Amino acid sequence: MADDSRSSLLAQLVARIAALQSIGDQYHPAGLFPSLRWKKALGYRRPDSNGFFTSLIVFTLREIRAQLPAASQAVVDDIAAKALAVYPLYQSKSGQATYNFYPPRPKQHFPHGYLLHRTRHFAAPDDLDSTSLVYLSNPRSEPENRWLKAKLQAHANTVKGWADTGPRAFRGKKIYSAWFGERMPIDLDASTLSNGMLWAVRTGLPLNEFDADSLAFINWTITSGEYRRRPLAVSAYYATAPLIAYHVGRLLAEADLPPLAEARATLRRDLPALLATASSFMNKILLATTLLRLGEQPAPLLDPAWTLADLEPRSRGLYFCIAPLLNYYPHTRWLARWRLSQIDWECPAHSLALLAEYVALGGQ
Repeated sequence: MADDSRSSLLAQLVARIAALQSIGDQYHPAGLFPSLRWKKALGYRRPDSNGFFTSLIVFTLREIRAQLPAASQAVVDDIAAKALAVYPLYQSKSGQATYNFYPPRPKQHFPHGYLLHRTRHFAAPDDLDSTSLVYLSNPRSEPENRWLKAKLQAHANTVKGWADTGPRAFRGKKIYSAWFGERMPIDLDASTLSNGMLWAVRTGLPLNEFDADSLAFINWTITSGEYRRRPLAVSAYYATAPLIAYHVGRLLAEADLPPLAEARATLRRDLPALLATASSFMNKILLATTLLRLGEQPAPLLDPAWTLADLEPRSRGLYFCIAPLLNYYPHTRWLARWRLSQIDWECPAHSLALLAEYVALGGQ
């Protein structure tokens, strides 16, 4: 792709993302990026007002800011300023600096629906994913980072409790849990851990035994092939091979971490075949972006004649995260693979941010 064409497409993508940012309506506060909850087989579609996708978009755009045209950099700064203003809505109900998928004060879980928001049963505690993305998209001071590191350790496996899901070989390891809540079970998720470890590496704080065990779990997830064979067992909230590879690849691109050397080699070996057989355009984008991060140059995915109007509909249909509702409780866990029990989330603006990231990293 010629430099002029790349710059033009990036400018169009960033402008469209900015246009999708809410100015405030009955479903979404100003500054938030709208998303959707889906269960298409049941005819379930709800507008969703989580903070997760907004922090993820800010993080993604700030990561590629230097590769954008000057005018688009200013647009990214404006997007970020508006988004940061809504972050406090998702801060812990206790006032501590952890964050929730949904506004916790008052609880607004599964909003704009008919049933799930009526019971506290589905109100999740603050989580590592939402918190790490807030910190990654809006970096904190060293004392704040040290506080969060201690908080993570206090809720980790073997400290707060013991995991009874995930690979048995890791249930006795000091691995960070996906959740901060007191009543939520310990949950080991390789994609969530990759976000958390990306934050941990960027703080510059010394890596400890909790970090080492968490990295070992991420490495095993890839090298064992479980991310392909049983994605729900190793990353319940991102339970597809392209999504898990994307998250681990983002961490691999950050630093040459010896505990992840085998995972790097495995992804380099696996991803060309996964890319060749991927059925959806956006899964191909995730896999190709990961290859680019690993220093490989995949075959072009974009037709030079495509405009934003051609690309935007192709970007739809990516469910970037899921809620396996039956996975949380031992007596229903055996049903968690049942797709009807899983709610999917899609964010159109985030899918466009993924396209911008692919182009900015050298994708064609």
